Amino acid sequence: MARSLLDTPTYHLLRVMGRHKALVAAELERHGLHLGQELYLAQLWRADGLSSAELAGRIGVSPPAVTKVVTGLERSGLVRRERDPADARLVRVWLTDAGRALREPVTELWYSAERDFWSGLSDEERAVARAAVHEVLG
Repeated sequence: MARSLLDTPTYHLLRVMGRHKALVAAELERHGLHLGQELYLAQLWRADGLSSAELAGRIGVSPPAVTKVVTGLERSGLVRRERDPADARLVRVWLTDAGRALREPVTELWYSAERDFWSGLSDEERAVARAAVHEVLG
């Protein structure tokens, strides 16, 4: 049989992760968030006042991607940007009270989706997902 990308662990991981994405996206919308924005907030909940470059590195995206997402979060009143007083070249991202207030509900919805996601998979799908994660993480 010919090799197929459909037989790779990564393909199977992406397929099952689509279910998790759907569970989380619907709940995030109820809080006025788009999928992915919660990851930026989670980084700031852990360490408020990160620079755009630090956010990019922690999330694994490009600096322009950070700018786009942070602009949306800023428009929503969840973060604010300020120049670093010690180094004016740096722009730091700070949570607002509204951004901090989302920590508990967003964290809870993520964990709830996580429980639903894993319980909704067959034993075979769980094994494939875990094997794919293990392969990626080494």
